[in-house]
Amino acid sequence: MCLTRVNDIKLNDMFRKEDIKTGDTFLVRSDTFLSKTICKVMRHWGKKNGYPTDMIYSHAARFVWLADELYLFGSVENGYNPILFDRHYDWDHDDFVVMRRKTPLTPEEEKQTIHYVLHLDTVSVSYQYWNFIQWLLLVYLNIDTFKEDGDKFNYCYESEARARKNLNPEFYDKVYKASVFDLLYDPNYEIIYKSR
Repeated sequence: MCLTRVNDIKLNDMFRKEDIKTGDTFLVRSDTFLSKTICKVMRHWGKKNGYPTDMIYSHAARFVWLADELYLFGSVENGYNPILFDRHYDWDHDDFVVMRRKTPLTPEEEKQTIHYVLHLDTVSVSYQYWNFIQWLLLVYLNIDTFKEDGDKFNYCYESEARARKNLNPEFYDKVYKASVFDLLYDPNYEIIYKSR
């Protein structure tokens, strides 16, 4: 596992929203109470597991271009759904990173990703707040209540890990309890843009 500190990342300052590709990962944090709380819990988890904690994000989603519009597919309040990037995020002001698989997706893999995220959209249920309680139990009490539940039980880190596993099942195990660190330090992906 390669652990890169945020200060060691060399990024292209000229990267634009138009440079996003279908299959890229979006990791974001905000100043909301929920986002700050998730980051605090993940920071504690990172310290317990030896990860650098200078870069933690509270939400994950997958970028997909559909009909020349940039969508994010991820677990949100009403299930695994697409949202238009521009309606929910500001490229110039929000705090986020973009990750990309080191081996570029082929056109067939881009289609596979689109079909997969559309499939998750059809089988998802409302956001599983129980997952947050599971994380609290695991992080603070060392009680692991996670189990493989299938597509219908997705929180944001898990759903992005599932999308990665769909493309490369040989690299991923136990995605049902993926953390932000599993996404950030995935040896098959790299950060290609950091907003700030």
